[in-house]
Formats: sequence, C-alpha cells, structure tokens
Amino acid sequence: MTEILCKANYNCCSYLVEKETNGNNISIIVYDVRNGHHTEKGKIQYKNIGEEFSSPFLSWYNLFFCSNNYGPAPDYEYMHKAVQEGKKTAATVYLEPDSKEGKELVDSLPEDCGALPYGQSMIYVFHKGRLSDFFDFEKIKSIYTKHDVYGVDWDKAEEYFEKDLSFFGDEKDCGLSLQSGEYKEQCIVKGLILGYPVESTIALLRT
Repeated sequence: MTEILCKANYNCCSYLVEKETNGNNISIIVYDVRNGHHTEKGKIQYKNIGEEFSSPFLSWYNLFFCSNNYGPAPDYEYMHKAVQEGKKTAATVYLEPDSKEGKELVDSLPEDCGALPYGQSMIYVFHKGRLSDFFDFEKIKSIYTKHDVYGVDWDKAEEYFEKDLSFFGDEKDCGLSLQSGEYKEQCIVKGLILGYPVESTIALLRT
C-alpha cells in the first residue's frame, strides 16, 4: 500500500514523499520529480508494529523540508512560522538575530512563543513550556521499546523532558546541540524538539 505524505515545490523540481507499507516493513521514500520522472533520493525504513506515534508537532514535512537532510534546501517560509502555527515545538530559523528580518520575526511572535540567538547566524524559536507539556514521556519510551531500541539512558531523557524548551537554546549550557546528537537520548529529544516523526529517529538509531 502506498500513501502520499507530503510534497514541496522548488524552482528546479518538486520533491514527493511517499509511505509504502509491505507486511512487517514500512518505507518512507523521497523522490525528486522532474518532467514526470521520479528519482529516489532517500529512504527511511522501520518495522510495522501496528501503531505509529502521532502529534501535531511532528511531521515528515518537518524532517524532509526543514533541514538539509534530504530536500535541496529548507523551506524557509515554512520554518519561519511553523512554531507559531503549532507545527513544531521549536525551530532553528536561518535568520541572523541582528538582521532586520530577524528582529521583525522576534517582534511578531505570539505570547506563547519565545526566541533566543542560536550561534552567530540563527534564531531559536520555541513554544513556552516544558517538553513534557507537549509529549508524554511514557508513551515515547513505550514506542521506542516496542521497536527494540536499546542503550537509551531514559533517566537522562526524562530530565530533558522536564526542561523548559528555552533551555535547549544554549547548547553550551544544556550540553545538547540541535545540529547533532552524540547519545541516543539526545537524538530522541532533538527529534521531538525539531518536529521529526518518532519513527524517523527510531530508524536512525537502529541503523
């Protein structure tokens, strides 16, 4: 069974993301579409356990088109408003904090959102509240366990869940970079913060 998950249009081409379910396996495939031809650009695979974690703050669009992982370029317009529109709990926006555009973005944020400089050339936009206000820790732990993801320091992960999202805006203080993840619990938390589907992180940790 094949299902279209999302797509994005660029000047050079279109990108299409499909979900293929084949018995005990699920594949998420991203295609470069030009002149009616589909070229596979990437694939994510994970077990079909009969359930998938769902949240309005997580999507395959966030994974494929809000990073440099698969798409030709991030969808900047989407990234600039995804947090405010409830599509992600946080984002690293590619605007310089002192730029006119950066200041305008920060000034336009609703009361339930905040922003911090992230490095020299990005802005960390986040929902106010703790990670646990948006995701149930036990449900997250349960689905990773069902997918046989081992070696996770769940005590440390739970500590992260009780932190305000603003905490992750300073990688030196929090010890976690949103641009990389050294430990499994860091990858799990980073994926949730940036709005990536749980299954995509499961696939990463099982490779």
